[in-house]
Amino acid sequence: MALNALATHRRSALRRHKAAKGLAYLLVGLLALASAAMLYAFDPREPGNYPVCPFLGLTGYHCPGCGTLRALHQLLHGNIFSALGYNPLTVISLPFLAYAFALGALRAFRAPAPAPLFINPRLIWAMFFGIAAFWALRNVPFGPLTILAP
Repeated sequence: MALNALATHRRSALRRHKAAKGLAYLLVGLLALASAAMLYAFDPREPGNYPVCPFLGLTGYHCPGCGTLRALHQLLHGNIFSALGYNPLTVISLPFLAYAFALGALRAFRAPAPAPLFINPRLIWAMFFGIAAFWALRNVPFGPLTILAP
């Protein structure tokens, strides 16, 4: 009898967890849409619309994320090449982030979803070192590397 009650409790807890996960995806999606609408309306290039990057403000160097708001603003207005000029790393990674979010949301709402992609740990390390190299190279003050700065 006690085992039956425990199994029922676990199933109930699992249903609540799945419902909470679906609600979380829904809230994050709505927040992303609201943020995109705000970013579409208010240009980050105009002073006072958004705060300065804390890393840039403290050190004077660009972080890998510097220029992301300006790049997203340009993407929302359909200017892909301008967005690449502000932060190519953001533009390149957006389709992958959107895919991962969509896959997670489909699974949270129990909709048919493709199998998750297996990512080799070597690829994760390569991405880590690629981001670190991008971070370092965009702060080099000479040569053709200055195009990496926002």
